[in-house]
Amino acid sequence: MKAVTILLISLTIGFGVNSHVSAYGKTKPARTEADLKRDTSSKPHEILAFAGVKSGDTVLDLLGGDGYYSELIASKVGKKGQVVLHTNQAYLSFVGKNLELRTERGGLAGVTQLVSEVDELKLGEAKYDLAILVLGYHDFFFTENTWRFPSDIAFPQLQKSLKPGGKLLIIDHSAKQGAGISVVKSLHRIEPAFVKKDIESRGFKFVKESKLLANASDDQSISVFDPSIRRKTDRFVFLFEKQ
Repeated sequence: MKAVTILLISLTIGFGVNSHVSAYGKTKPARTEADLKRDTSSKPHEILAFAGVKSGDTVLDLLGGDGYYSELIASKVGKKGQVVLHTNQAYLSFVGKNLELRTERGGLAGVTQLVSEVDELKLGEAKYDLAILVLGYHDFFFTENTWRFPSDIAFPQLQKSLKPGGKLLIIDHSAKQGAGISVVKSLHRIEPAFVKKDIESRGFKFVKESKLLANASDDQSISVFDPSIRRKTDRFVFLFEKQ
Protein backbone atom coordinates (compact mmCIF):
# COMPACT_ATOMS: atom_id res chain seq x y z
CA MET A 1 0.00 0.00 0.00
CA LYS A 2 1.51 3.28 -1.14
CA ALA A 3 0.31 5.41 1.72
CA VAL A 4 1.78 3.17 4.34
CA THR A 5 5.01 2.72 2.41
CA ILE A 6 5.80 6.35 3.15
CA LEU A 7 6.17 5.57 6.80
CA LEU A 8 7.98 2.30 6.15
CA ILE A 9 10.65 4.12 4.20
CA SER A 10 10.90 7.30 6.25
CA LEU A 11 10.65 5.88 9.75
CA THR A 12 13.26 3.13 9.63
CA ILE A 13 15.19 2.48 12.82
CA GLY A 14 18.83 1.60 13.44
CA PHE A 15 20.65 -0.14 16.23
CA GLY A 16 23.45 2.34 16.99
CA VAL A 17 22.51 4.57 19.89
CA ASN A 18 23.47 7.84 21.52
CA SER A 19 22.25 9.10 24.89
CA HIS A 20 20.66 12.52 25.14
CA VAL A 21 19.39 14.87 27.80
CA SER A 22 15.91 16.36 27.85
CA ALA A 23 15.08 20.02 28.23
CA TYR A 24 14.54 19.33 31.92
CA GLY A 25 18.00 17.95 32.55
CA LYS A 26 17.10 14.27 32.86
CA THR A 27 18.99 11.65 30.90
CA LYS A 28 16.65 9.88 28.49
CA PRO A 29 16.96 6.46 26.83
CA ALA A 30 19.44 6.47 23.97
CA ARG A 31 18.20 7.45 20.53
CA THR A 32 19.26 5.44 17.51
CA GLU A 33 21.75 6.42 14.82
CA ALA A 34 18.90 6.23 12.29
CA ASP A 35 16.89 8.77 14.27
CA LEU A 36 19.87 11.08 14.62
CA LYS A 37 20.45 10.86 10.88
CA ARG A 38 16.82 11.67 10.20
CA ASP A 39 17.11 14.71 12.49
CA THR A 40 19.35 16.41 9.93
CA SER A 41 16.59 16.47 7.31
CA SER A 42 13.47 16.54 9.51
CA LYS A 43 14.74 19.16 12.00
CA PRO A 44 12.33 17.94 14.69
CA HIS A 45 13.65 20.12 17.51
CA GLU A 46 13.16 23.27 15.45
CA ILE A 47 9.75 22.06 14.27
CA LEU A 48 8.53 21.42 17.82
CA ALA A 49 9.80 24.83 18.91
CA PHE A 50 7.86 26.37 16.01
CA ALA A 51 4.74 24.53 17.21
CA GLY A 52 5.26 25.88 20.73
CA VAL A 53 5.51 22.52 22.54
CA LYS A 54 6.17 23.14 26.23
CA SER A 55 6.24 21.47 29.61
CA GLY A 56 2.84 20.19 30.73
CA ASP A 57 1.28 20.04 27.25
CA THR A 58 -0.93 17.18 26.11
CA VAL A 59 -0.02 16.28 22.53
CA LEU A 60 -1.51 13.92 19.93
CA ASP A 61 0.84 12.38 17.35
CA LEU A 62 -1.78 11.34 14.77
CA LEU A 63 -0.74 8.48 12.49
CA GLY A 64 2.62 8.79 14.20
CA GLY A 65 4.21 5.62 12.84
CA ASP A 66 6.97 4.20 15.00
CA GLY A 67 7.00 7.15 17.40
CA TYR A 68 9.94 9.19 16.09
CA TYR A 69 8.22 12.46 17.03
CA SER A 70 6.44 11.09 20.10
CA GLU A 71 9.76 10.22 21.75
CA LEU A 72 11.02 13.77 21.35
CA ILE A 73 7.74 15.38 22.39
CA ALA A 74 7.66 13.30 25.59
CA SER A 75 11.01 14.79 26.59
CA LYS A 76 9.68 18.30 26.05
CA VAL A 77 6.31 18.02 27.83
CA GLY A 78 7.86 16.25 30.81
CA LYS A 79 6.09 14.30 33.53
CA LYS A 80 3.36 16.91 33.84
CA GLY A 81 2.47 16.49 30.18
CA GLN A 82 1.09 13.65 28.11
CA VAL A 83 1.75 12.27 24.64
CA VAL A 84 -0.62 9.98 22.75
CA LEU A 85 0.93 8.12 19.81
CA HIS A 86 -1.83 7.09 17.44
CA THR A 87 -1.69 4.58 14.62
CA ASN A 88 -4.11 2.24 12.86
CA GLN A 89 -3.86 -1.40 11.83
CA ALA A 90 -2.76 -0.55 8.29
CA TYR A 91 0.23 1.46 9.51
CA LEU A 92 0.92 -0.92 12.36
CA SER A 93 1.37 -3.84 9.99
CA PHE A 94 4.34 -2.00 8.44
CA VAL A 95 5.92 -0.13 11.37
CA GLY A 96 5.02 -2.49 14.20
CA LYS A 97 8.51 -3.96 14.57
CA ASN A 98 10.15 -0.55 14.65
CA LEU A 99 7.57 0.64 17.15
CA GLU A 100 8.26 -2.43 19.28
CA LEU A 101 12.01 -1.76 19.24
CA ARG A 102 11.52 1.89 20.22
CA THR A 103 9.25 0.80 23.05
CA GLU A 104 11.65 -1.91 24.25
CA ARG A 105 14.57 0.50 24.60
CA GLY A 106 12.43 2.89 26.62
CA GLY A 107 12.08 5.60 24.01
CA LEU A 108 8.32 5.77 24.51
CA ALA A 109 8.29 5.67 28.30
CA GLY A 110 5.28 7.65 29.46
CA VAL A 111 3.75 7.73 25.96
CA THR A 112 0.24 6.31 25.57
CA GLN A 113 -0.09 4.17 22.45
CA LEU A 114 -3.49 4.20 20.75
CA VAL A 115 -4.46 1.92 17.86
CA SER A 116 -7.80 2.93 16.37
CA GLU A 117 -9.57 3.20 13.03
CA VAL A 118 -10.97 6.27 11.32
CA ASP A 119 -14.63 5.55 12.03
CA GLU A 120 -13.94 5.65 15.76
CA LEU A 121 -10.57 7.23 16.54
CA LYS A 122 -11.22 7.35 20.29
CA LEU A 123 -9.38 10.65 20.66
CA GLY A 124 -11.61 12.06 23.37
CA GLU A 125 -12.98 15.59 23.67
CA ALA A 126 -11.18 18.86 24.44
CA LYS A 127 -8.12 16.89 25.48
CA TYR A 128 -5.12 18.09 23.48
CA ASP A 129 -3.15 21.33 23.43
CA LEU A 130 -1.57 20.28 20.14
CA ALA A 131 -2.03 17.63 17.47
CA ILE A 132 0.62 16.90 14.85
CA LEU A 133 0.25 15.13 11.50
CA VAL A 134 3.56 14.60 9.72
CA LEU A 135 3.63 13.56 6.05
CA GLY A 136 0.19 12.02 6.31
CA TYR A 137 -2.39 14.60 5.30
CA HIS A 138 -2.27 13.65 1.63
CA ASP A 139 -3.19 10.09 2.64
CA PHE A 140 -6.62 11.37 3.71
CA PHE A 141 -7.62 11.84 0.08
CA PHE A 142 -7.54 8.40 -1.48
CA THR A 143 -8.63 4.84 -0.74
CA GLU A 144 -6.56 1.86 -1.85
CA ASN A 145 -6.67 -1.80 -0.82
CA THR A 146 -6.74 -1.78 3.00
CA TRP A 147 -6.13 1.97 3.25
CA ARG A 148 -9.05 4.26 4.10
CA PHE A 149 -8.75 7.44 6.18
CA PRO A 150 -11.11 10.05 4.69
CA SER A 151 -10.74 13.60 5.87
CA ASP A 152 -14.50 14.11 6.18
CA ILE A 153 -14.60 11.38 8.84
CA ALA A 154 -11.26 12.01 10.56
CA PHE A 155 -11.29 15.79 10.87
CA PRO A 156 -14.48 16.29 12.90
CA GLN A 157 -13.07 13.88 15.48
CA LEU A 158 -9.68 15.57 15.44
CA GLN A 159 -11.18 19.04 15.80
CA LYS A 160 -13.37 17.85 18.68
CA SER A 161 -10.37 16.34 20.49
CA LEU A 162 -8.50 19.65 20.70
CA LYS A 163 -8.97 22.06 23.58
CA PRO A 164 -10.40 25.51 22.78
CA GLY A 165 -7.54 27.33 21.09
CA GLY A 166 -5.66 24.06 20.58
CA LYS A 167 -3.11 23.94 17.78
CA LEU A 168 -2.71 21.65 14.75
CA LEU A 169 0.67 21.18 13.05
CA ILE A 170 0.64 19.88 9.48
CA ILE A 171 3.76 18.87 7.54
CA ASP A 172 3.59 17.36 4.06
CA HIS A 173 5.31 17.11 0.69
CA SER A 174 4.55 20.07 -1.57
CA ALA A 175 2.86 19.65 -4.94
CA LYS A 176 2.84 22.21 -7.74
CA GLN A 177 0.53 25.20 -7.65
CA GLY A 178 -2.90 24.18 -8.91
CA ALA A 179 -2.33 20.46 -8.34
CA GLY A 180 -4.77 20.24 -5.46
CA ILE A 181 -5.08 16.55 -4.56
CA SER A 182 -4.48 15.24 -8.09
CA VAL A 183 -1.06 13.70 -7.30
CA VAL A 184 -1.61 12.39 -3.78
CA LYS A 185 -1.35 8.78 -5.06
CA SER A 186 1.12 9.13 -7.92
CA LEU A 187 3.65 11.47 -6.29
CA HIS A 188 2.53 11.42 -2.63
CA ARG A 189 2.33 15.21 -2.70
CA ILE A 190 -0.41 17.75 -2.01
CA GLU A 191 -0.73 21.42 -2.91
CA PRO A 192 -0.07 23.70 0.10
CA ALA A 193 -2.76 26.20 -0.94
CA PHE A 194 -5.34 23.41 -1.05
CA VAL A 195 -4.33 22.21 2.41
CA LYS A 196 -4.59 25.68 3.91
CA LYS A 197 -8.04 26.31 2.42
CA ASP A 198 -9.33 22.84 3.25
CA ILE A 199 -8.29 22.91 6.90
CA GLU A 200 -9.61 26.44 7.34
CA SER A 201 -12.98 25.12 6.15
CA ARG A 202 -12.94 22.48 8.90
CA GLY A 203 -13.04 24.74 11.93
CA PHE A 204 -9.44 25.96 12.09
CA LYS A 205 -7.70 29.30 11.72
CA PHE A 206 -4.35 29.52 9.96
CA VAL A 207 -1.71 30.85 12.37
CA LYS A 208 1.65 30.74 10.65
CA GLU A 209 4.00 28.75 8.45
CA SER A 210 7.67 27.85 8.53
CA LYS A 211 10.20 27.42 5.74
CA LEU A 212 12.37 25.09 7.85
CA LEU A 213 11.80 22.19 5.45
CA ALA A 214 11.60 24.15 2.20
CA ASN A 215 13.79 23.05 -0.71
CA ALA A 216 13.77 25.27 -3.78
CA SER A 217 15.69 22.66 -5.80
CA ASP A 218 12.74 20.27 -5.61
CA ASP A 219 10.64 21.03 -8.70
CA GLN A 220 7.73 19.03 -7.20
CA SER A 221 7.27 16.95 -10.36
CA ILE A 222 8.63 13.58 -9.17
CA SER A 223 7.67 11.04 -6.55
CA VAL A 224 8.92 11.61 -3.02
CA PHE A 225 10.48 8.14 -3.27
CA ASP A 226 12.74 9.08 -6.20
CA PRO A 227 16.37 8.65 -5.04
CA SER A 228 17.28 12.12 -6.25
CA ILE A 229 14.85 13.78 -3.83
CA ARG A 230 14.11 11.20 -1.15
CA ARG A 231 14.27 12.79 2.32
CA LYS A 232 14.99 16.15 0.66
CA THR A 233 11.56 17.11 -0.68
CA ASP A 234 10.14 20.58 -0.45
CA ARG A 235 7.82 20.31 2.57
CA PHE A 236 5.40 22.88 3.91
CA VAL A 237 4.94 23.38 7.65
CA PHE A 238 1.62 24.92 8.72
CA LEU A 239 0.26 25.71 12.17
CA PHE A 240 -3.48 26.10 12.71
CA GLU A 241 -5.64 26.94 15.72
CA LYS A 242 -9.00 25.44 16.60
CA GLN A 243 -11.79 27.99 16.16
